Amino acid sequence: MKIWTSEHVFGHNWETVSGGQWQKYPNPHNQAVVGTDVVDRRVVDGVLHTSRIISSDWKLATWVQNLIGANKVCYAHEVSTVDPTNRVMTMHSKNLSFCNVVTMEENLTYRPHPEDTDKTMMTQETIVTVQGVPLTSYMEGIIVNTCSNNSHKGKAAMEWIVEKLGQEVSALSISSSLEKIKDEISGLKNSVAESLIQPAKQSIEDLQDRIQGELKQLGTPITKPFRLQAQELPSPSVKSL
Repeated sequence: MKIWTSEHVFGHNWETVSGGQWQKYPNPHNQAVVGTDVVDRRVVDGVLHTSRIISSDWKLATWVQNLIGANKVCYAHEVSTVDPTNRVMTMHSKNLSFCNVVTMEENLTYRPHPEDTDKTMMTQETIVTVQGVPLTSYMEGIIVNTCSNNSHKGKAAMEWIVEKLGQEVSALSISSSLEKIKDEISGLKNSVAESLIQPAKQSIEDLQDRIQGELKQLGTPITKPFRLQAQELPSPSVKSL
């Protein structure tokens, strides 16, 4: 058995980081995870409990796959809790694929930084156990080193999703303001000449079209007013394999 631990500080508050976890995949930085499926989700005493199946491509060397009989796509079970009152998020995952040969358990904890509540402290622990194959210790070392070398991808993915969500909220807010201005201009029909109202409305609509195009590139087209979309944004809550 080999254990790898690490700590990392995100320059965002706990609510932002925990909320971003739910939209972390897919991302361009950590492409190993190819799918996530929620098995169960419930709230108990104000704490959100979620169970998910994580599908990933571990990109193991061919000889390793032949040795342990691994498929290209591997599956893991993830259990997470989000406690908004105490501002703590925990995640525990364990592989389901080829677990009779290799066991990988990962524990993640997110808390506000003890010295700066505008930042988030992440602690990570990965436990690797290999059994029933030759060169057990060597195999454990390879897997642990792979986890260590790839850990930066999960951190980069979190920074990416936080920035992406910030851009989406900003664009949606601007669109909402433009919609209100357009409504106010329409209300001036009885007191302002139509020749002045129409160019103003057209300018606003052109700007909205530009924002719509930018949001489509981010993967969030505007399909309804911002006040409705804001209600549908995921509540602050959760990984990196």
